[in-house]
Amino acid sequence: MPRRLARTLSVSLGLSLLFLVAATSSASAYGRADQWQTAFSGTCSSQSACPFGPAPSKGASGFWGWCAFGGSDGSSAVGTTGTTADCQITTYSGPGTTFHISYDVTNWVIQSGSPFVFPPGAPDFLVTSGTLTLSGPGAPGPTGIPIPIPSPCPGFICDTGIPAVPGHFSFHPGPGVELNIQVNKLP
Repeated sequence: MPRRLARTLSVSLGLSLLFLVAATSSASAYGRADQWQTAFSGTCSSQSACPFGPAPSKGASGFWGWCAFGGSDGSSAVGTTGTTADCQITTYSGPGTTFHISYDVTNWVIQSGSPFVFPPGAPDFLVTSGTLTLSGPGAPGPTGIPIPIPSPCPGFICDTGIPAVPGHFSFHPGPGVELNIQVNKLP
């Protein structure tokens, strides 16, 4: 019996260590060059007037996504620049309209004065170069082809509206309308 117990404990300990190593590896999934991890969503119920998107609409719609910004000196001051970012955004506003945007960013800057940032007045991330790729049935352009980010870039494409301030930000401008942004600054 003691031998069986020892074998069971050894296997349990081995599996525990394996899971611990796997969990530790995924904690730095974005690599060591990233200083910021963000997540965001904007949702509207089917009865609400939705302010998200190119034009206000009525009906169940919204977006969700995440971005990881890196390649900087780690500062959160306005003017800080970085050399890498990955953003994934999905929008939805009904059948056949869903599309996905994938940003592969090669330069970004923390800016002030954005009309898109929440909370208003906070500095935010502005994409300055890289590519974006569209996919999905509602994509407003060619799908599956990396498109160079234009210079100068229109605000609705390059101004992320993501505050360069750690914290959780929530906004409820009306019944059935919600915006949430989570910003984590990595040590």
